[in-house]
Amino acid sequence: MDEDPRVQSVMRYWQEAWSRGRVEVLSEFYAATYRENDEANTPESFAGNLLRWREIFPDFQADVDRVWTTPGAVITRVVYSGTHRGDFTFLQATGRAFRSSGLDVFEFDTGGKVVQHWHETDHWELFEQLGVEVGQS
Repeated sequence: MDEDPRVQSVMRYWQEAWSRGRVEVLSEFYAATYRENDEANTPESFAGNLLRWREIFPDFQADVDRVWTTPGAVITRVVYSGTHRGDFTFLQATGRAFRSSGLDVFEFDTGGKVVQHWHETDHWELFEQLGVEVGQS
């Protein structure tokens, strides 16, 4: 594994928080207030969203496919997978599996915590795999 402590932190985030549901690591990873896609957020608020996601996809996995580093950020390409076992407000559990990928950019402060997180993934692709017709009307 890369010796860069930022990379180690990001890998732990994907493995512990997302693939295992251990939300207690979020306060170690994110600053007390940080920005996600340029909107204010807190580790506590994010934890609630992550736990809800894992209720919908209890076997959710986030497998890091690639890692890039720059002086200001760590970038990951992650392959997400899971089985739709819980209900969305607009879609009951289908039992279908999905697999998609995303890119995440993590910007760190000097203390080693994430202060900006940019997340991009194709949610339409995910919902199409669950059987939702997402075409234009």
